[in-house]
Amino acid sequence: MGAFKETQREGLREINENSRETIDVGTEMKESADEINAVLESINLQDDEDIQGVREAKSSYQGSFDTAYNDQVETAGEQIEEKGEQLADEVNNEIGNVRDGIEKYNEAGGVSEIGRDAATEGASKLEQSESEYEEIVSEEQETVENMREQINQLKSELGGVFS
Repeated sequence: MGAFKETQREGLREINENSRETIDVGTEMKESADEINAVLESINLQDDEDIQGVREAKSSYQGSFDTAYNDQVETAGEQIEEKGEQLADEVNNEIGNVRDGIEKYNEAGGVSEIGRDAATEGASKLEQSESEYEEIVSEEQETVENMREQINQLKSELGGVFS
């Protein structure tokens, strides 16, 4: 595997890892919020002012968790998406170069029978590269889409914890 492909695969591995870490942070936040809410819900009070104090604490917790989620999870997700778009752009540009190379091999192979096997072999290798590059782009898109769905789902769940 060439240096460019390896660099792109490494970028994809980094996107996958960062995506998992971001989702883990969001999941931990949701679990913490659930635990805190359970503690607050277990407070058994009779006085209206005291009950209002618990409601205010819950509201404050909700605001704090919403802010933290935005800062730590949604922002990280956006950065991962940007990195994914950059990787996809680079790889798609190379796919265009590879396709151009395949056409030129086919053109060269049509000029003469002498050496036509070399052109056919060269085109075949580039077709393999094209397939590998398309796989990288597809995996990047799938990873980012899954991450975005999970981030949105966690945000939705977290948004109602302290209600």
